[in-house]
Amino acid sequence: MSGSDIGFYEDPENGNGIIRARTTKQIRSWEIPRKERALEALHKELGEIEFPGIYVLFESKNKAYIGEAKNLYNRLRQHISNPKEEIKKWGKAIIINDGRPASQSDFNDEVIRKALEYYLIKLLKANKYNVVSQGESQKVNSLQKSLTDSFKEELNFFLLKKNTINKVLEEKHEEEIFGDELKKIIDKSRRKISKWGAHECKIDGKKVFIRPGSKKPKGWQITFRGRKPGSFIDSLQKGKGYLLVSRNGVLLIPLEVVQGVIKDKTTYGQDTIDIWITFTEEKATLSYKENAIDVTRFRLIK
Repeated sequence: MSGSDIGFYEDPENGNGIIRARTTKQIRSWEIPRKERALEALHKELGEIEFPGIYVLFESKNKAYIGEAKNLYNRLRQHISNPKEEIKKWGKAIIINDGRPASQSDFNDEVIRKALEYYLIKLLKANKYNVVSQGESQKVNSLQKSLTDSFKEELNFFLLKKNTINKVLEEKHEEEIFGDELKKIIDKSRRKISKWGAHECKIDGKKVFIRPGSKKPKGWQITFRGRKPGSFIDSLQKGKGYLLVSRNGVLLIPLEVVQGVIKDKTTYGQDTIDIWITFTEEKATLSYKENAIDVTRFRLIK
């Protein structure tokens, strides 16, 4: 299934502040304000019976909470009357279902709901949301995998159309790993973090530059800048420290290894140096111009 195979329809906001939207495939959605009147109107519209699904609460433009429920009406009532502390001031919700009651819905399977919840958490984080809920990866059987994969592709299309996201997740082996999850991977590799920031950290006493790279036709571009002491280019020229590529099982590459693809030493006099990382499921390759080396051995997750 591709986006071109799916249609999207959205109704104008009604008198209760509800915006209905749907695809021509499976997804049915209701965007509602945090008002009991709106929730009661939706409950009545759905026949006052149990509907399972997933939902996103938005507190601000970039703060969100993602959840799942067997009974969406009951769960949203709880969030209105007794909201969680971390999303206490949420103002609107997007509710997602397949338009079928519990007895017929694929969302009645808790594993599918939780798998999609976890996927949405990663998807919104990749779109720079501050996601304050925690999900958990699920073990799925062949049927559940088929259903969740289908829903994931459709959710990508739907949320792009809703202007909720502006990009989808990369291929599984290229997904970016963020914040706390990245730190956990480093901890599990038995390395000690003494300083942590968004772009730099210190691991085992060594300076580390954290870069996910920017996707380009040639691969993931990582740009070294600055020649002041301790800057990215200065550290590369001296071969001191590491490059942490927060994708593909996380690559922790010594800068002295990165030096191996830069044969012309006058390169270090440039204002910027672009290197490239390309991934397959089995291999990671680092390159500069025509020179390339295999860096698969530097993965923290094999």
